[in-house]
Amino acid sequence: MRCLPERLKQPVPFVVEALPIFNRCEIKRVFDLGCGAGRHCVYLAKNGFDVVGVDASKSALRLAEEWARGENLKNVTFTQATMTNIPFCDCLFDAVISVSVIHHAVKTDIEEAVNEIYRVLKRNGLFLANLASVEDPRYGTGEKVEAGTFRLLEGFEEKRFEELHHFFTKLEASQLLSRFAKAEIETLKDETIYWKITAIK
Repeated sequence: MRCLPERLKQPVPFVVEALPIFNRCEIKRVFDLGCGAGRHCVYLAKNGFDVVGVDASKSALRLAEEWARGENLKNVTFTQATMTNIPFCDCLFDAVISVSVIHHAVKTDIEEAVNEIYRVLKRNGLFLANLASVEDPRYGTGEKVEAGTFRLLEGFEEKRFEELHHFFTKLEASQLLSRFAKAEIETLKDETIYWKITAIK
């Protein structure tokens, strides 16, 4: 597919590793919040799930739609929306995934996004995501916006831009998920450090 490097076509490992859980839990309909150019939507659709991807970026959604058409996938759709105003009815999805998205905001918007995720999940639905950790070496750098939130310079392809990052302690991540019946928080490490969260409504 044009304009997208190979590394951004590959699903992240924790989504791939969740596939047996999705199958065991008989998950059918998956919502990808902040789907970007569609790598997880395409991956999950190829594996037989009905997928809805949402992103705030029109250009990213154009790439995602082009990719899905090129793969002849009929079980994936895309919608433009923000994470604090998800345009779907209550209890619609068996699972919600969100990869490196919801921590790019101030704390009140993150809390509202999680409330929206909770709302659109079915009872016993699964929420799988990652959150930036205070153990990340970027924590405390850049311009401080509020407690735990910094505006950092990011690089993507040839572009450089500033983006909000809220960094979570494990306790803060647990509090964010307090409405869920069950939540697990694990450490994900690569060149940066994230919390992997797995929560059941």
